[in-house]
Amino acid sequence: MEFFTKDEFEAKYNIQITDEVAIGIASEMIYSQIGLMFRKPDWNDTTVPDAIKNASMEQLRFMMEYQIPSIDFKGEIQAGNMRSNLKTDYSTLALRMLANGGYLYRGNPINHNIGMDLPF
Repeated sequence: MEFFTKDEFEAKYNIQITDEVAIGIASEMIYSQIGLMFRKPDWNDTTVPDAIKNASMEQLRFMMEYQIPSIDFKGEIQAGNMRSNLKTDYSTLALRMLANGGYLYRGNPINHNIGMDLPF
């Protein structure tokens, strides 16, 4: 799952991608934040909505710029005597892009998230 191409990213941010696997990782991270009702598993770089594409590119920029390690197992990062608890490795700007586009999953009731629209 890749919501943008290497060329799109490099043109927008003027940053070179050295590991193209990172595009898929950033896209998957953003996809996991989208409400289930709005997800389309067949999205690609041409069919994905712009808000999701932009959020995915921002997430990759954030990951490359700050190089935050995976925090799945610890929730804490340490460098020498400095120690800090981390709550997330998501870009808040990327999450705002999703929220403003109406795609962010915010713990809606299950019928809002995966329910079907049935006309009555």
